[in-house]
Amino acid sequence: MPLDVVLAQSGFDGSGVLVYGGDEQQSETQLICGHFSFEPGSRHILMERLPPFIHLKNYGESAGRWMEATLRVIGEEAGGRKMGGDLIALKMSEAILAQAIRSYIESDDAQEFALGAFADKNLSRAIDAFHKAPAARWTVESLASAAGMSRTGFAVQFQKLMLMSPMEYVTTWRMEIAKKVLRQAGTSLTDAAESAGYASDSAFTRAFKKETGLTPAEFRKTNYAAHSKS
Repeated sequence: MPLDVVLAQSGFDGSGVLVYGGDEQQSETQLICGHFSFEPGSRHILMERLPPFIHLKNYGESAGRWMEATLRVIGEEAGGRKMGGDLIALKMSEAILAQAIRSYIESDDAQEFALGAFADKNLSRAIDAFHKAPAARWTVESLASAAGMSRTGFAVQFQKLMLMSPMEYVTTWRMEIAKKVLRQAGTSLTDAAESAGYASDSAFTRAFKKETGLTPAEFRKTNYAAHSKS
């Protein structure tokens, strides 16, 4: 039965515990719901390409004991009266999201949504190396070296599994780092440029506008206007 129908028929108002069902007492379904919010205009290739839902089948076996243990902690802490309960539930929710995504990208289904590079043992080394030092002078050659592959082999395999070039991935992520800096009060254009690995403000501005359609100044102005309304 669709969840929306269950909610409507049970009269559940969103708080407390929902109990719904007929005479089949041996059947039990537990629901723990939550959501994550992102800054307006923020992008992350991984999040954008996830499927509408992730179904971990037989999670006691495939996902390990972490799933049930984490869900139990969230259920016991969320909305409780113990000090720090909501904070614990929040952090555990972040952990379970990461765990669920990891289980998904390690499955064969990840390639269907162009996320195969995260599960590939060689490509994932390059991605990990980049994320640890995004402002470094990365090239296709240096990324290929981190992956332990030839330049051509790395570029071809990355394009095949991610449907984008390695440097497109690098640029997209760097711009997200720059956006985060630009949202912070008191930061300069140079701060944002350096965080994204650009030694020149002008080169950074050109790259930022090409990626986002806005100059850094326009982005900052738009962001301030959005926050002042909220």
